[in-house]
Amino acid sequence: MNTIYLDNGATSWPKAPDVSVTMERFIRNEAVNIGRGGYDRAYETADLIQNCREKLALLFGAQDSRNVTFTLNVTHALNTLIYGMFTREDHVLVSALEHNAVMRPLTELGIPYTLIPCTKEGYLITERIPSLIRENTKGLILTAASNVCGSIQPVKEAAKIAKDHGLLIFIDAAQLPPDSSLSVKDDHFDAIAFTGHKSLLGPQGVGGIVFSKKTAHQCSPWACGGTGSKSDELAMPSFLPDRFEGGTQNLPGIVGLSAALDFVIANKKSIVKHEMSLTKKLLSYFNDDSRISVIGPKDCTNRTSVISVDFPDLDNAEVAYKLFEDSAIETRVGLHCAPVAHRSLGTFPRGTVRFSLGYATTEKEIDRTIEACKRVLDSMSR
Repeated sequence: MNTIYLDNGATSWPKAPDVSVTMERFIRNEAVNIGRGGYDRAYETADLIQNCREKLALLFGAQDSRNVTFTLNVTHALNTLIYGMFTREDHVLVSALEHNAVMRPLTELGIPYTLIPCTKEGYLITERIPSLIRENTKGLILTAASNVCGSIQPVKEAAKIAKDHGLLIFIDAAQLPPDSSLSVKDDHFDAIAFTGHKSLLGPQGVGGIVFSKKTAHQCSPWACGGTGSKSDELAMPSFLPDRFEGGTQNLPGIVGLSAALDFVIANKKSIVKHEMSLTKKLLSYFNDDSRISVIGPKDCTNRTSVISVDFPDLDNAEVAYKLFEDSAIETRVGLHCAPVAHRSLGTFPRGTVRFSLGYATTEKEIDRTIEACKRVLDSMSR
């Protein structure tokens, strides 16, 4: 039986069509390092990396492609921003939907924070932000879209409030749909942290930060090492991207992401239209079945293709297992590395079953999923 992959919120699969062949060709023919060798292949590889950097600069509205710096993933990107910009003397505002990629660094460093509340549908209540600002509040860290319930957040509105109060604002764009238009330059974000392996359809192991020029010079790197530049100095270079790219980067991953970006940028409107059409169909069934509770947005307004549901009278983990056993449906069950979000949505500690559709999901697979849910729930309810 063919599997039905509905765990794209964890990582996209399959990857964009040219990713694997591009990475294989790079590793076979060109995988030398950059910034170290004075020969043609080193320069050609540097051009490939710069090409990806420029695509990301356009996608996220960077003021300069050098302000795009690569990391291992969005978690490392967020850690760089948190470790490099905040101390225990500061105070930070975060949404009540944040992932542990934000909450754990804040907790580890002992940085005081306050949760900005959200509605029962999982939307940030931006009008509450001004009343939560303290004398030592330094910035906001907000997810652009919830990895738990799929709600797309009003981060542009939050950015205006941050600007009015002289606060930093960092955006976690891990779950952002590819047709969204967040811009560091136009929307006054101080940084956008991204990952390549989710909606950008690239490989695991590559993410990054798009800095504003101001923030790039204020942030301190937490990982230091060789860059191939200013090698006579023991301090990290002051210029970007070198300042935040100590050591050898995941060059095959960056090249793979570049290939994925070509596909995503050319097809982003059709990708999102397809995903939302199938999301609407699956949501319609979930909303109509009294044995299922949809967590978060009940329709397709301001949401991604991530759907979380609860089976109130059953064990969610058992339902997820039975769906896989019945029709090889691959979902994710539990707290999704976001206990704060589940507390806010009223699903802690049992969590939810998350169905996250992707560009390759078919209508036939959604039909099979609906029928499998009916069979499994019927059998478990006897």
